[in-house]
Amino acid sequence: MVDFNSVIETWHDFYSVLSQVSATFAGLLFVSLSLRHELLNHPEFVRVKRLAQHTFKAFLFLVIFALIFIIPKAGLLGTTMPLFLVALYAFVITARGLHIELKDKCDYTVQVSGASKIYLLSMLTYLMFGIVAVLLFLGIDKALYLVVGLVIWTLALVTTSSWKLLAELNAENINKKCE
Repeated sequence: MVDFNSVIETWHDFYSVLSQVSATFAGLLFVSLSLRHELLNHPEFVRVKRLAQHTFKAFLFLVIFALIFIIPKAGLLGTTMPLFLVALYAFVITARGLHIELKDKCDYTVQVSGASKIYLLSMLTYLMFGIVAVLLFLGIDKALYLVVGLVIWTLALVTTSSWKLLAELNAENINKKCE
């Protein structure tokens, strides 16, 4: 493998833009959900709130992944270890969220269609980020190209999740469900 720092440096602009885009989306989601703060704290919307928290964290994990890659001269261990540990943490808390989602099947609770699938696909994504960390550690620098696909996949997934959340929290649904 070529010098790891020089390989990562060629990706600097990509990860810089990724962190900016992800942070922007996280901010937009935060603002839009803040406008529905009272509703999200209503007991019937507990599952919607959980998915909103998951989606917000997914955007933040993209920011963290990007920031790990743009740490100056972090080296192989300084990049792969944090990447692996964050991916593992994201996987575990998403698995916990899926477990709670599957266990919490109350009739009175408003839910977002496809939430379980979003959790499952997120877990797959974090597993793949962990695999990328291992591949990079093993000297396979071409694994950086897998990150491009994972980023596109994750942005599509969390954008879909955001849209479903906002559709569930639109004014017409709110009035019908809170009456």
